[in-house]
Amino acid sequence: MTHVVVLGAGIAGVPAAYALKSRLGSRDEVTVVSNKDYFHFVPSNPWIAMGWRNRSDIAFPIEPYLNERGIKFIASGVKNIQPAKNQIDLENGGTLFYDYLLITTGVEGAFDELPGLSTYTHSVLDIEQAEKAHAAYKEFVKNPGPIVVGAMQGSSVLGPVYEYAFLADADLKRRNIRGRVPVTMITPEPWPGHLGLGASGGANRDAVTAALADNQIKVISNARTLRIEANVIHIAELDEAGNEKTLHELPFAYSVYWPSFRGVAGVRNVPELVNKNGLVEVDEYMRNRTHRNVFAAGVCVAHSMVERTPLEIGAPDSVYSIQKEAETAVFNIVGSIMGDTLVSNIPQRARWLSDMGETGAAYLSGPQVPLRDINWMRQGRWVHLAKVDFEKYFVNRVKLKPAAQAPSVASRIADIMSKVMAEKVEGLPPIREVAVQGAQILEVQLSRDPYFELRALAKSVGREPGLLASELLAAAVAESKSFLNEAGVDALERARRELLVDELPERQPGVEFHGGGT
Repeated sequence: MTHVVVLGAGIAGVPAAYALKSRLGSRDEVTVVSNKDYFHFVPSNPWIAMGWRNRSDIAFPIEPYLNERGIKFIASGVKNIQPAKNQIDLENGGTLFYDYLLITTGVEGAFDELPGLSTYTHSVLDIEQAEKAHAAYKEFVKNPGPIVVGAMQGSSVLGPVYEYAFLADADLKRRNIRGRVPVTMITPEPWPGHLGLGASGGANRDAVTAALADNQIKVISNARTLRIEANVIHIAELDEAGNEKTLHELPFAYSVYWPSFRGVAGVRNVPELVNKNGLVEVDEYMRNRTHRNVFAAGVCVAHSMVERTPLEIGAPDSVYSIQKEAETAVFNIVGSIMGDTLVSNIPQRARWLSDMGETGAAYLSGPQVPLRDINWMRQGRWVHLAKVDFEKYFVNRVKLKPAAQAPSVASRIADIMSKVMAEKVEGLPPIREVAVQGAQILEVQLSRDPYFELRALAKSVGREPGLLASELLAAAVAESKSFLNEAGVDALERARRELLVDELPERQPGVEFHGGGT
């Protein structure tokens, strides 16, 4: 019997645990350990901060879904790892032994590295921070002023910095107060859109710069954040040689800042596993260089800089590349157990979807390491829709029932009928005409008996037949998806995205660029 422990229950850990359990033998055990008892879709945190999502939309208890697959769950943080003993010491006082360990803990923000960072600005690294940022934003819009969206030197995964700046711009326009709110973006990148990818920029640099200018978002690049005080951020802008060029004092009424990353405490305190920032060092097989039964995936992995810049910038990451890392780690853990040949994680492509309100920007870099041979970016409303759709896709995959289990098809339909009957019993007025925003017509033919049954049912409960039919059909479709296997869910989501893009009123390719080394 082999025991594999997965540290972390996020976008890397949960899919990896599912895959491990499905590929290992029936006697092998998989245990997931997390300091949080819930899964949450991290890329939607900026939407939480803007109030465009609620916690319930992207977060839910994970233990039931793990248990359905025979995966054990321990809700506890990690106090220490003793890789020489294959032992994990938990914060709850327990001890866990493993044969193979997969670290997917994510990271924590180094907020204590800069005076005032955690006191005067907000963050969206986790869902609690995003909720606090939203609470502050609701107060801010009552008395608006300058907004500063920034990133610390040494920070990584800078896409959300741009995304939040564009989201704030879109939201302020909807509130008709954008003219009263100057928006400034602070980045350690040598130029806008660098994202830690390196090279000279070219069309992608021009495209991002133009998008910022079009939305009147001022940007200061090569920016070292010196300190943050109440309502003022002190910045040193560097030249290409890394020398101080200009000092800035930026007033702000609201700010969201991206800190530099470091490993979580229980991992970064294990020097034989991590680098100076507490991030796990791995080889091309996602395996630790010293302890060959320890693997890692996600932002907790130490990625080297693509190129040297005046200010340190971490390499980018994305849900796509994280999933590829997790898949590689799972394949190689199983391969190590079975004595099979391991597979390399490089070269690989990296993909990003950045929401810009009603539009968005999609990035492709491939391969990610070494330097890319393919680069392109596209802008348009389809990217916004694709990101919304990808959120649903990922959450649905986490909630997907194991193949051996089938949910009751009556559950959602029962919910609707219970609500309808409760309204009837309580004497509420019948709902006869309802205009559903964004509704589309679908011609559905019913045979004679179901046709009259539906009309009779609607009449008996005081509902308009078309509305009741729409509600019941939507419930049936939602339940039907629960019967699909993993391949079926993938096929469904691909078809859904294709239909969404095909029905857009305007196809907006925006900017596209190609070129080796850009």
